[in-house]
Amino acid sequence: MAYLPSVIVAAGITYLSLIKEVPFAVMGDIPLADKWGHMVAYLVLALCLAGDSSRARVNTCATYMVAALLPIVYGGLMEWLQYYFPPRSCDWLDWIADCIGTAAGVALFALYRLRQSRRSQS
Repeated sequence: MAYLPSVIVAAGITYLSLIKEVPFAVMGDIPLADKWGHMVAYLVLALCLAGDSSRARVNTCATYMVAALLPIVYGGLMEWLQYYFPPRSCDWLDWIADCIGTAAGVALFALYRLRQSRRSQS
């Protein structure tokens, strides 16, 4: 299955998004730790989706579309679903953090691909 890494990351995000309490201390006393956690999770999801799409030989434009749009929609869905899983709550600032992480993941993948293509040209 070409998208297995992405599925595993998405399953982990779903689990952590919908459980009553996160079973471990998330980043301790770091300011805005929750938002940083969202950014990192969605950065990893975007990187996995881009890498999986690339390995599946999806064309470049579609690779970036999948890596950008799926995590953004998925993040919004997770925030909306949290409303129905008390004591979790729907926080649209978390979704914005998801979007920022997604954008960073897509940008990192684009930089990686650019560096890869420059290496192959020389």
